[in-house]
Amino acid sequence: MDLESWKPDDNARRLATLIGSFGGVFAFVALWMGLSLNPLLALLCGVGMGLLLFALLRPLLRAVFRR
Repeated sequence: MDLESWKPDDNARRLATLIGSFGGVFAFVALWMGLSLNPLLALLCGVGMGLLLFALLRPLLRAVFRR
């Protein structure tokens, strides 16, 4: 796999997906175990957090990688 051939948009999308996924899982576990929230509600909040992180980070990372 040639990592140098990736475009800045590819890098931004992959990194934003990774960070969004980990952030969503962390939010799910923190809300479920830490705050004793209902597991389904914690799952919905975790998914929302992951999508929000992805939406915020992708344009930011795309701007950083295009420099």
